[in-house]
Amino acid sequence: MTALLSLVILLMLGARTQAETDTDIQPTTLDPGFPKNASTNDPEVKKAVRITVYAYNNMSNDAFLFKDQKIEKAMIQVVKGIKYMLRTKLARTVCYKSMKDVLDECAFQPRKPLKQILTCYSEVWKISWQHTEKVSFLECSQDASSQRPPKHRTFL
Repeated sequence: MTALLSLVILLMLGARTQAETDTDIQPTTLDPGFPKNASTNDPEVKKAVRITVYAYNNMSNDAFLFKDQKIEKAMIQVVKGIKYMLRTKLARTVCYKSMKDVLDECAFQPRKPLKQILTCYSEVWKISWQHTEKVSFLECSQDASSQRPPKHRTFL
């Protein structure tokens, strides 16, 4: 009888331990591969932003180089590599495109009319095992703060 009582107590303790372990697992609404926020200070995010900057400079007809002024938001998604989704501010520098090797030393244009700031959204795919990094999407628009004010105001 004592052995049977001991067995029942052990089974109950085991069930209790299993129940406590099950409650440690928190349900989540994030599915594998779901985008999540990333730190704008993360070195890998900064590399992805630099890839965006090079892509913009290569496709732009501007005589001056642009470089990142601010990383506003970064998200990452792990699916077939890492996809970085970035919202950044790019600003025109004083360096001409022929000086592309010195981008880090280029100062931003100090004043209008040459000063220009763009707000860009880009997606950069990094597939480490294939040693590839590419910009799959890039769209930039002129930042409202860097546009010339209208000659007259219109009220709607």
